[in-house]
Order: sequence, then structure tokens, then C-alpha cells
Amino acid sequence: MKYLFLTIITAFLLGCSSGSKLISDNKSDYKIFISKGASKPEHTAAAELQKYLEKVSGYKMEIIHEAGSEAKLIYIGFTGAPEKLLNGLKPEDFVNEEYIIRSDGQQLLIAGGGARGTLYGVIGYLSDYLNCRWYTREVVKTPVQKTITLSKIEDRQKPTFVYREAWYKEAYDPGWAMHNRLNPSIKPVPDSLGGSYITYPFAHTAMQLVPSEKYFATHPEYFAEVKGKQLPGKHIQLCLTNPDVLKIATTQVFNWIKEHPEANVFSVDQSDGEGNCECVHCKAIDDREGSPSGSLLTFVNQIADTVGKVHPEIKIQTFAYAYTEVPPKTIRPADNVTIRLCHYNYCSAHAMDGCLNHKPFRDRFEAWKKIAKRISIWDYYTDFAHYLMPYPNFESFKNDIKWYADRGVEGVFAQGNNVPVDGGGEFSELRAWVIAQLLWNAQEDPQALVDEFVTNVYGKAAPYISRYIQHMHDQVKTDSVHFSIWSQPNEVNYLGVKSIQTADSLFSLALTASEGDTALSKRVELAYLPVLYTRLYFYSVGGTAYLSEEKMPEVFQQFNKIIDRHRISAIGDMEETYGNLGKFMEKVKRADKFYSDWWVLGPFDNVDGKGPAKALDPEKRFDSAIEYTGTGGSKIKWQKKTDASSGYVDFYKIFTPNENVLAYAYRTITLPEARSMQFGVGSNDGVRVWVNGKLVLDRQLSRKAEPNQDMITVPMKKGENPILVKVDQLKRGWGFYFTERK
Repeated sequence: MKYLFLTIITAFLLGCSSGSKLISDNKSDYKIFISKGASKPEHTAAAELQKYLEKVSGYKMEIIHEAGSEAKLIYIGFTGAPEKLLNGLKPEDFVNEEYIIRSDGQQLLIAGGGARGTLYGVIGYLSDYLNCRWYTREVVKTPVQKTITLSKIEDRQKPTFVYREAWYKEAYDPGWAMHNRLNPSIKPVPDSLGGSYITYPFAHTAMQLVPSEKYFATHPEYFAEVKGKQLPGKHIQLCLTNPDVLKIATTQVFNWIKEHPEANVFSVDQSDGEGNCECVHCKAIDDREGSPSGSLLTFVNQIADTVGKVHPEIKIQTFAYAYTEVPPKTIRPADNVTIRLCHYNYCSAHAMDGCLNHKPFRDRFEAWKKIAKRISIWDYYTDFAHYLMPYPNFESFKNDIKWYADRGVEGVFAQGNNVPVDGGGEFSELRAWVIAQLLWNAQEDPQALVDEFVTNVYGKAAPYISRYIQHMHDQVKTDSVHFSIWSQPNEVNYLGVKSIQTADSLFSLALTASEGDTALSKRVELAYLPVLYTRLYFYSVGGTAYLSEEKMPEVFQQFNKIIDRHRISAIGDMEETYGNLGKFMEKVKRADKFYSDWWVLGPFDNVDGKGPAKALDPEKRFDSAIEYTGTGGSKIKWQKKTDASSGYVDFYKIFTPNENVLAYAYRTITLPEARSMQFGVGSNDGVRVWVNGKLVLDRQLSRKAEPNQDMITVPMKKGENPILVKVDQLKRGWGFYFTERK
């Protein structure tokens, strides 16, 4: 494999009797040598070695720039190293980031290729031979070792992946990224620390190639025709067969190349979202190729061919994402084109090879591999809707990174929970560290890495944190359990009342174990935050089984203190919806009364989608004894349902079949006096509501249910007031919320 992780070690264990003492009892005959003319990253490497040798042994080794022939030295970089130690090694024989650690037992050479090789070699020496670790921005392990012995070493390494980026706020700290050998593009490591692998622009570049704000008014034909029309917008696509679009985009790419000589690859790809061009010319290519990737790759190849004639060293990158994930039948990516394949919205519970849900992606990957010279991966390791929700997806990143490595993938962008300001998403630091180690060396044992992180970061609380992690993952082991990167807490199976009670108990023990250690307690409480978030979330949607009204203020205060201490400002990726932490907290405090006890009846057919407007027999009167004819001729009757775990009445779980159907819910409200009441209704999908036989809400639409999407004020009479709710199902979820506003 082109970028296989290579390690050749002849003898390396510290403490071997045949080696010299590098440092002993705060003394040393050795010095660190680096050429005066060495690069900034190499000087950083020498300073890092000096710094951590002192942290480990207590001795600060001198850095020198001139060496006598008899001196005992650690050579940083190839320049100035004696030929006896080099033994034929040449800098040009090392690719960027590849390094060698070589010792004859008397002298030590640490040197590498490109801007980062020597620096990564020092980090490799500190990590692999002195057991230093950089787990988080605050937790750094430097084991005390008064005697460091220099043994014979022959250790040559290069990373599994050329490009390695983990999209977590914590992972973009320059020092952390350097020590964990990531080379991120979105927030590059400074050149003095070795720099990064730069993709420019990073992604979804269509509107940067041909900006709609510049061209749409005068040339709407430059943009995608969808259902016969071109419509303006932030994420519209291009017409990829328009010759003027090709000319403008090609010119823009040449401008980028001129303006950004630091870039390793340039992106020519689609906007985010759907809406590929359906004009007669684009459609002809896509129909022939069996995928919209046909017109995209035709467009990209033309640009790549033009660029390649002037800049043969330049690489162009494009997406295989959403509607372009399926490869074309006959068109092949040009040799200077990298395919960035996105593993988007598949099962997050299980590993690539352990779940049929991944089979379409596996098949598409293999098809792309047959035709593309280079493949880079964009994978997703978080719940974008709820960064703070427990998300037991460790099996995916623990196994899938090696799956990619075994198939020769060039780079990986691991998109995680990049919480603004200071980070703090669910196990962000754990995921970032483990992913970073696997991106450097995909052959490492991922479970051992998880265990190592938990042990060293959570100290006395580690046994309880480990049990919590195992507990949550035990809930999703079965092949029938799947959850996605946009899951809602009430849609997944692993956040049941008993599961959260167990989690809460484990964190109670973890917090007790961390008492007296302020820093540890702070780390444990951050790990606990998702459990508190879950309890408050379900409370906010009527889940009194998770959190009683009496206990809510105490839990809310604890949650709020943790949020403030860790400067957490968002709960998801979309600020206007899920990301507004303030709205979430207001929702918890307001706590409407949810009606979760209903008589329910269904399912009825809604194949033609006209069911909501049809007056069916249950709308005439309520009688629990009447038997009705439901979907497929089945005999159905009203059944009583009560669920204190959520105010969401989940028809999808209650009824089978649950596609293209509709159902009813019925209850009464008894009042001592007549008065007006305000109710909130949220539904998936369309909904009708009758109160006292009068239609008070009629919404025909497709949506995901949220509380209080529609507000209605209804005059209620003294005594019994019957309420009838009718909800149809168009796709995916199906159910409703019904609240009484306080």
C-alpha cells in the first residue's frame, strides 16, 4: 500500500545493557545538535526534545550548532550528521512527514522529510520511547525517568494517511495538533510547527467558482435547471455543461493556484445540498452514466486537463457526495483528480463491515477504487442535531479508519462535534485523540487507545467512565439498531429511562471518586453533561420519568454551571435550529404540560396521500368497542397508550405497517368551568385536530415533529371536552406532540 505505516526496529528497548546512558541522575555527556541553517520546524523539534527530556529526567540538555568529532550528540535533521550514522541516508529519499530514528548505541539521529518529518520524528521518539502523551490540551503525560538509556534503534515511519484532520474544536489547538501529528486544513498548524496539508478552498466550491451574486441576475443559464427553472440561492448548483461556466471556473482555479502556493490540492466540487442541473445537456450525460457524477466529473476533468498542462504537479479534488456518490459508468477521473468520497448518513452504531446498512457505500467505494487514482474520505462521527447527546458510535471510528487504510485511502477528514468557542461536545477530546492516533497509524489497537485515554484522563473516576461507555455501547450492539448523524433523542433506542438511570448512577460514583481533585472533577462533569442534557431534553418534551418537576431545578442548575465553566455556547451544528442553547434552556424552564395518555387507532391506508382530507368513520364518534377495517383489511380497535418517558406520541413505534398511512388519537379534558385554553401541536407529518367536534387545526405538510409548531386557542366548555387528533405519515418518523400552555 502506498502510504503503509512502516516501522523497522532492530533493538530499541530503553534500559538495554548494551546502550549508553543518555541521561542519568540529572547529568549527561550528550548535547542536542542542530544546524544553524535548519528550518523553523527543525528548530522547533530540537526545542521540543530539550523541553520534554527535561520534563522526563529533570536535566536540561544543551542545544548546540557546531559539533566536535568526539562529541556525544543527538542529531536533529540530516545536516551535519556524521556519515557513519547516516550510512547512506539522504533527505530526498524521505517523503514529507516520513522520519527515521537511528542509533548505534552511542549517537542518535532523528531526521525526516519535508517540513514536518524531523519534527514528527522527535514526537515519535518522545511518544514511542519515553511514553509521553498529549491526551488533551490540559492532560499531558510525561513519565518521570531519572535514567534514559540510548540503545540501538532503527525505526523508520511514515503515516498511514497523507492528509489527517479531525473536526473538533479541541483538535485545532496548534500545539495539540502538532503533538498528535494531525495536519488540518481548516485551521492549519503554523509553519513554525511544520505547517499543514492545505485544501483550497476547503469544500463546496461551486459558488466560489461562479458566484451567483455576481452572475445570476444577468446569466441565470449558468446555474442548475431544476424542474424546468433556475432559482437563486446560497447553495444552488452550476450548469456543468455550459461552456461559459467552464471558462469562468477554470480561470478562477488558475487564480487560486497563483494566490495560494501553499495549497496541496484545489477543490472543484458541488455546493452542499441537492439540486443538480437537469438541463438537456447535463441530463444526457447523467442518464448515460447512471449518475449525476457523470456531468460533474466531465466538468472537473476538463478543468484538471487544462490545469495539468500548465501545472503538472497540481492536484484537483472533487466530491462523491449525496447525488454524486454513485460513480459514473464509463467516465474516469483524470490522473490529477482526487475523489473525495463522503460516508454520509449511514449507520453510526456499527462498523463498516459489521452492518448491512453500509453495503451501498462499500459497493460504491469499490467501484470508485477501480477507476480513481486517489480517494480521500470525508466521514462523520457525531450527531449534528445534538452535540451534547450521548452518542455511542465508537465502533465506527475504531474500525472504519483501518478499513479505509487497508484499501489505500489517501486522506481522511473526520467530521466531529466542533462546538464553537472552547469545544466540549460529547467525548470530543477522547474521539479526537483516538482518531488522531489511528490516522497516523491505523494498525494500532483502537480499544487499547480508548482504554489508555480514559485511564490517564479520568484517573480515579476511570473505572466508572469505562463502565458508562461500555453500558451505552451495549445498548446498540444488535444488528437491528441503527442511528444517524441527525438523530433526535426520542428517535434512538439507547436513551431509555433505565439506561439513563444506570448512566446517572455511574456518574454519581465517578464524581465522588474525583472529589478533592478540582481539575479531574471538571473533566468528569464535562463527560457527565450529556446525561444531564438527556434528562433535561426529555423533561422539556414531557418525559417526567426522566426528571420530575421537583428535581428539575437542581439538575438544571447543575447543567447550567457546567455549561458556564466550560464555555459551551451551542448544542448542535445548526444555530438557527438545534444550535441555540438559549432556546433549549428556555424550553426546559417553560416546561409545558404534555398530554401523553391517549386512546389510539390505526393504521389506515394513505397511499394516495389524500387521507387527511377524507372523513373516515372514527371522526364521527368515539367508541372503544367498535372494530374498524385498517390497512390491508386488518381489523383494528382503539387501544389505550400512556408513556411517561416522553410527550411524543410515537405512532411509528405503535403501529405496523408505518409507511403511507394515518392514525387517530383521542382523549378528553374535564374542566370545572368554561374557559379558553391554548394548546401547542407538533406533528410528523400533516395533522388535523378537532375539539368538541369542531376542526380547529388543519395542516397538510411534511415535517419533523417539534413541540408547539402550531399554536391554537380554543374555547372550552364546562365538563368533558373531547379532543381528536389525526396524523398522516409520508416518510420516516410519524407521531405528534400535544401540549397545554401554562
